[in-house]
Amino acid sequence: MKTINIRVSDKAAEIFLSMNKNEKNRISQLFDELLEDERTLFQVMDDISEYAKKQGLTPEKLDEILTDDSE
Repeated sequence: MKTINIRVSDKAAEIFLSMNKNEKNRISQLFDELLEDERTLFQVMDDISEYAKKQGLTPEKLDEILTDDSE
């Protein structure tokens, strides 16, 4: 395993630095998977979108989930 430096926003850096070791490891794994995948990020996003639609997620349901302020 190698260490690399990447540029991110101040907010992204702040969030990452506040994570615990397990969360940082998961982000590292996700980054590996994203970079090793032969599809582009947009292709992956399209695949996720298509899967969500097949599972019944509509734009309205997504908006409802994202704006849920029951917390």
